[in-house]
Amino acid sequence: MSVRILQLTPHDPLIARDGRPFGAGQGNRMRGMPWPLPSVVAGSFRTALVKANPAWDFTWQKFKQDDLLKIAVAGVFPVHNRELYLPAPNDCVWDETTDKVHRVQPIELGKDEGVDFPIDGLWPVRLTQNQAEVDFKAKPTPPWWPLSKLADWLTSGEIEYRPDWFRNHFLNAAVQSMRDHVCLDADRGAAAEGQIFATAGLNVTHLPRFYVKGSEEEKKAKSFIERFAEVSLSARISIPDSETALKLDQQFDIWHPLGGERRLVHWHHNGDQNLWTCPAAVRKALAGAPRIRMVLATPALFKQGWKPDWLNDQLEGCPPRTNVKLKLIGVSNGRWKAVSGWSLAPPRGPKPIRRMVPAGSVYFFTTTDDTTPLADQWLQPISDDDQERRDGFGIAVWGTW
Repeated sequence: MSVRILQLTPHDPLIARDGRPFGAGQGNRMRGMPWPLPSVVAGSFRTALVKANPAWDFTWQKFKQDDLLKIAVAGVFPVHNRELYLPAPNDCVWDETTDKVHRVQPIELGKDEGVDFPIDGLWPVRLTQNQAEVDFKAKPTPPWWPLSKLADWLTSGEIEYRPDWFRNHFLNAAVQSMRDHVCLDADRGAAAEGQIFATAGLNVTHLPRFYVKGSEEEKKAKSFIERFAEVSLSARISIPDSETALKLDQQFDIWHPLGGERRLVHWHHNGDQNLWTCPAAVRKALAGAPRIRMVLATPALFKQGWKPDWLNDQLEGCPPRTNVKLKLIGVSNGRWKAVSGWSLAPPRGPKPIRRMVPAGSVYFFTTTDDTTPLADQWLQPISDDDQERRDGFGIAVWGTW
């Protein structure tokens, strides 16, 4: 398996469309998603790989379409100050009033308690009684966490974190850039009747810093670099050794669109391999740990909705590529998201709508096995279908609880 890390630098705001109709006679306002889907990145790279090799074409005569689909693509994730950023875990609850950060976890039901769960054996994921003594309304947490902070979160036994946890290094979601477009009437030199539409792009070259002190006037007075962090994007490419015809050249350096409206991105092979390495603290914590946490870094696709197909009716099973037997205890996941699309590969046509488990969802397990091998599955996909894993759905990180 040949593994390379790509560095992506967008030239324009990226278009990450959702599935709502957009086009002539369908709708004049394009709705955008907060981040490109994994399948968008995978499809764009595979096309860029063919474009970067003049000897290849899309007639499928010199190599098969299946050869391209066997290339596994993971990402993209922001990189700032040579550190990878990953989505916020869903087991984090922030009380902005007291500036305390709480970690929720599965708590076994008492004798007089009852919860209508879809499957017997699950525990509710909630605050402890001591954490819940102070009534507060949870505030949204920063969408992007630096890997160092996430590793601390995944390995620490604390359930209540000190104030100022979010003061530094965390990043907000990409700012959407709205653009209005018109079609000019050549005869009149004015906008054609009814030919106006709007698009929403994502500014992913700079992400807003999460915590900016002071009033709105003071925030506006700060410099651009104090309010925004310059980022690049990182993706991991894995090409099977059997695919001798498809090799990522050492000089892979190409401008190629990513997402809608053909917004250009610079794809470069010289990414930092260490960005995707499992932190030493996580590897050490996983060694022999009886309680395991799995956090989704990209949306996952499971045949049974929220439940991985590698878990049986007793909620037990082994993640892909491992022999570690886990038992699911609790889940803290967000609301499902829809994914569809249009297939450009034969046979062309619309893809079926599927339900994704959103990034940041947390699965809590117990085990009696040696869990050290899970460190080797850091940022590896755990979706059910092989092709969905190669398309980057269900990239997961591991920790303890």
